[in-house]
Amino acid sequence: MKCRNNRTKGYTLIELMFVVGIVTLLLGLSLTGLDYLIQLNKLNTAAALLGSGLKNIQSRAFYEGVYYKLQFWPTLDRYRVYRQTELINDIVLKDIDLFNTNFTDNNLYFYPNGVPGQGGTVTLKNKRGKVLYVIMTPVTARVRISPNPPENW
Repeated sequence: MKCRNNRTKGYTLIELMFVVGIVTLLLGLSLTGLDYLIQLNKLNTAAALLGSGLKNIQSRAFYEGVYYKLQFWPTLDRYRVYRQTELINDIVLKDIDLFNTNFTDNNLYFYPNGVPGQGGTVTLKNKRGKVLYVIMTPVTARVRISPNPPENW
């Protein structure tokens, strides 16, 4: 009768530690990549919401026939929407830095005919330093989002 040796069953401690190390390394790398994607998504979402908000306010000014004003607060990462002098919306950007605007006094006006007072750019930045520019052209108020600053900067 042959005697079986039970030492060949299972894994050694060194093998288990090696596998746990590899899994930990892969998990760490994937979390870094996942954080990058989350921050990029937040930036793209904030830029898209701001762009659609600009178009919405332009339409409201035209259809209602009244002045609208957007007041940007770069130090507070927020912007406010006024219908003539009445505050109608206060938007706070979460996890996004409203870095800069080139509107006069950080105010953008829409006349009752829907024409903006001026064109300009709003610069948004996420925690990882990625920047997007929300660019609005004068007169037509065409809004576009770009990773590059406008040519006239």
